[in-house]
Amino acid sequence: MKVFAVFVMYTLLSAYGLYKIKLSADYFDADFIVGFACYFSGFVIWFYILKITPLTIAFPVAAGALIIVTTLFGVVLLNEAVNMYKIFGALFIMAGIVLMSLGGRLEI
Repeated sequence: MKVFAVFVMYTLLSAYGLYKIKLSADYFDADFIVGFACYFSGFVIWFYILKITPLTIAFPVAAGALIIVTTLFGVVLLNEAVNMYKIFGALFIMAGIVLMSLGGRLEI
């Protein structure tokens, strides 16, 4: 369960950071600074993930989770369009994360 919580922290901080950076008007905007701080924090957590999880599990799970959460943020917070391709893509990514987790014995 601890590994799952670390992945969730990484994903939420990184996705929120990207969202805030997307909102920013320039590099000295408060949104950019907050976004950069969140994204950088996610980056630091990524190093910890690499220490506690095999790379063959860490990268696919982290990348897939980040794609799903950034897509959700884009649709919900930025009013980006959603279509069947995005929905099915997200479902396939989630299935891949589950399979990678089970195959690598990642405790979620």
